[in-house]
Amino acid sequence: MKRSILLTGASGFVGQHMARLLLRRGFEVSALQRGSLGVSLPRGVKTIYADLMDPASLAGIPRRWYGVIHLAGASIPASFRTMAPVVQNVAMSLNLLEHLEEARILLISSCHVYAPSNQLRMEEAALLPQGRYGLSKHLVEQMVPHYAGRLDIRVARPFNHLGPRQRPELVIPSLLRRLSATREDGSPVLMRGMDSVRDFIDVRDVAEAYLAILGLEPQRGATYNVCSGKARSIGELVATVLSLLGSKREVLFEGNPNSADDIPWLVGSPERLMAASGWALRWGLEQSLRAMLESLPEEDQA
Repeated sequence: MKRSILLTGASGFVGQHMARLLLRRGFEVSALQRGSLGVSLPRGVKTIYADLMDPASLAGIPRRWYGVIHLAGASIPASFRTMAPVVQNVAMSLNLLEHLEEARILLISSCHVYAPSNQLRMEEAALLPQGRYGLSKHLVEQMVPHYAGRLDIRVARPFNHLGPRQRPELVIPSLLRRLSATREDGSPVLMRGMDSVRDFIDVRDVAEAYLAILGLEPQRGATYNVCSGKARSIGELVATVLSLLGSKREVLFEGNPNSADDIPWLVGSPERLMAASGWALRWGLEQSLRAMLESLPEEDQA
């Protein structure tokens, strides 16, 4: 079988990096898109138009692939104000798995499936999502045993990723624009959320991890954390940005969670993935933030 990859969510933050990486590694990449989303995909990516919410629209799509990387779905925890995006994420994954007959499939779950704890999350740790976003990913994971008899499914649980081309309305890109535009301001930096501790990982390392998982021998439901294993507080992240900007300001937190998924401490262990594939981090937090600052439009750096 040709090294053909079906990539859903190719126009998203991770999807754009994933598509470029796959092309560099010599894969034939087909992007499943619901329609034109105003994002230019890399040259060499074939676009297939279909709606994962409509099983009938998938009829013309091949059922056999070397690999399928399923990134499509609602992915911003704060947007899960109702059950609608939960149903959407479950339905899209279910329709895709029903359609496929043969492939290595990488389902993208989330670190938000884990129960609250102040311990490093291993893949065997207790699962108890606190918000609807985590719930949607937990429900998708429950499909794996049902389809494992005929599909080679692997599950990735990524932790907080960041990097160039991240959606500008999200917390970290918004923060970078705000701090960059006010770098001469000596007043305190006011943060609405909590000074949570997170595991930040560069999107370019995430894409490499996904490809590493897909390249492993048949897994049948194996799950891998995609993370750095390093605990960093939001306050530390803000301080790093301020240092890169040459600014010294106090950082104050209101202490209110941004969503039900926003728990105080969420850090993972990447040991299973590293041992299985040899994957390793290439980008540190400061490098990621520097790249994001350098990619800001000029008007945001004034």
